[in-house]
Amino acid sequence: MTTRGATLAALLSALSHPSWWILALAGFLVRGGILLFLLAIVTLPSPLALSNVLGPIITAIYLGHADPSVLALMIGAVVIVLALLVGGGGFAAVTEVILIGDARAAASEEGMTSRPLISGTGRWLIVRAATAHLVALLPMVVVLGVGSVQIFGVAYRELLNPSDNSSLVLRVIGGASGQVAAIVAVWVLGEIVGGGAVRRIVLGGEPIIGAVLRSAVDLVRRPAGALLAPLATTGVLVVDLGAMLAVIVIVWTEVRNRLVRAVDDPLATALALATLGAAWCLALIVTGLIDAWRSAAMTFEMGRAQSVGTVGRAVPDAEKSQTVPPGNGTIGASTHGRPGDWSADDPGGSL
Repeated sequence: MTTRGATLAALLSALSHPSWWILALAGFLVRGGILLFLLAIVTLPSPLALSNVLGPIITAIYLGHADPSVLALMIGAVVIVLALLVGGGGFAAVTEVILIGDARAAASEEGMTSRPLISGTGRWLIVRAATAHLVALLPMVVVLGVGSVQIFGVAYRELLNPSDNSSLVLRVIGGASGQVAAIVAVWVLGEIVGGGAVRRIVLGGEPIIGAVLRSAVDLVRRPAGALLAPLATTGVLVVDLGAMLAVIVIVWTEVRNRLVRAVDDPLATALALATLGAAWCLALIVTGLIDAWRSAAMTFEMGRAQSVGTVGRAVPDAEKSQTVPPGNGTIGASTHGRPGDWSADDPGGSL
């Protein structure tokens, strides 16, 4: 089976497992996806308000004269971000480990892998999975730290002397487009490397650093297989989020305009609220489906690559002891999982 075939099989499996949608959606939201949905209904402050609030802080940081209150604010923000990363990363790791195990079972039913599942259990597996994701994102942290200097400089200039009348966020992104693009690119690659490393840990019991390094090497050694599935599904997710959030913004604007004044048409207002709820729920469901497809596609591709020998790994003694040599079952019956299943490496068979 090719990578495209594995990706299509993952889509069909995701469509037939609605429980995966909920798990994938939960992992997506706690990793920061909730901010995208909030931006659709939260009105951002005006450039003038941002200048009044952030101007003194950014100016003090840019000039190197931050007072203790600014330093305390920065330290508090860092602590909150780290707490959210650790807590959200741990919860997301739980959902990811469950999705990988379920997708591996589905891949085995499709005949895309024949290796037994060898991994740790319990909280240590979750800790290892979350740690692998954080380690894979370390390059993004470095690029973010270097690029933030230029981004702060652009924000400082735009606050003091705006280049045009557009949004402050758009002006900052335009002025530091290279740094922003580098941060996004390294972040996407880090997420792909982290996802591959977690699958190596869950499916093969590999150590954290070794799994991250081998997953990074896969991007160079077999870019078509390692990048095609995650990039294609991520592209679909980006397009879906853009379209869905645009619909939510349009509907929310109508609802807000009706709620800020006296309700003169209760039926129309109720219909607008119902439309907002339906659009919000649809966006969440479709996002969960696509994210579940992305997770399953990466797991299916890992199983496919292992089955054809393009992804190698050391075979632990525990796996060797659990490997069942091919042979006939009782009175020649197949030893494959379910009655009626056929296995290419099992010569036994019966009606």
